[in-house]
Amino acid sequence: MKTYNIVACLMLAFSFVACEKSTDTSTEEIKTSVVSDYTVFMQNNNQLNAVVVNSTGEEIIVENTLASFNDVPSNSLKYRTTLDISYFYTSNCQSNFQWYDASSETTKSIPLFEDLDSCELNVIATAHSSESAFIAYERELLGKDKQFVVRVNSLAQTTASYSEITLDKKPIDIIASGDRLFVLTLDEYVTDNYYLSVIDLDTDIIIMELDLGVDALRLFTNNSGKVIVSYPKLHTTIDPLTLDKEYTTYGENTEPGFITTNDYYMDAAGKLYFHKNMPSAAVTEVPAIYDFEKNSTVVYLFENFLTETELDIKYNIAETTAIAYDNKNNYVLIGYKKNGSADEGGILRITPSPDFKLIDNLDLEGVPQTIFVK
Repeated sequence: MKTYNIVACLMLAFSFVACEKSTDTSTEEIKTSVVSDYTVFMQNNNQLNAVVVNSTGEEIIVENTLASFNDVPSNSLKYRTTLDISYFYTSNCQSNFQWYDASSETTKSIPLFEDLDSCELNVIATAHSSESAFIAYERELLGKDKQFVVRVNSLAQTTASYSEITLDKKPIDIIASGDRLFVLTLDEYVTDNYYLSVIDLDTDIIIMELDLGVDALRLFTNNSGKVIVSYPKLHTTIDPLTLDKEYTTYGENTEPGFITTNDYYMDAAGKLYFHKNMPSAAVTEVPAIYDFEKNSTVVYLFENFLTETELDIKYNIAETTAIAYDNKNNYVLIGYKKNGSADEGGILRITPSPDFKLIDNLDLEGVPQTIFVK
């Protein structure tokens, strides 16, 4: 049976470090003895559902479905933090916001835009805090230019309770940190530059607008709540209180690539788990971990910890779709889609760099989109 050397591809800010090889060519699954549970949000038949996965010392199994989470279209807008996740969707011109708190295992669903025709709105980005949902949208006004708005909806009220902030530029992304809301906007009519509007959530007033230049495409927050503005070749870290900025540039061909990830997880140490596009790899969408402190990326190529038979036949992996970290066991969880099916996937558990040992696999009747570790 053909095997591959176990390799970690480490990309640093100004250099490409040669991959370190393991002398162990076995990929035989090894077992764990620490019990852990995962909540897995999956796509199946164009809908999202969730299951609770239990890991015992002998096996990893689907324990039950999350009955409180259902009827959410798979094309919903998603926003997640370390502890919770929300989905915004419109069905039959009615908008809904569904929120799940992984720490308390509670779900809440609230209707939105009951005062407007949802089919006439273009919702661009969403976010949430523990108290509010934030919806950035645009709409056409008769005889006028487009109107750009952020709606702040209470999550505590049983009836719709909201306020709105009008923007003068198109919203692109939105994120909350502390008592402030950060909205990435684009001046699409004049300069084509990107800006960051800082909103005080106590007053719903824009207190500052920062000129970000070109190619500022996405917002994240790190483990300390600082705002990350992501560009293709660098990122800017902004203190949410002082608005002080730090710039981190990447070396040539060492860009981490988290700007395009569909799912990500930030751990307590400040490492971002995401999936990265690698056109030359056997599977082009692969797991990766970016260390903000070291400005370095570890890329987990499947062919470096699975044999060709495991990759192409046993697990039949098409692409990475979700990623998480089990800190109790020190495992990286990799959600994936299978080749040849839109609704079949699985989860691999492996030990992180530099070991890269396959622990086990769980086949699922759905494609994992997000994984929470309890």
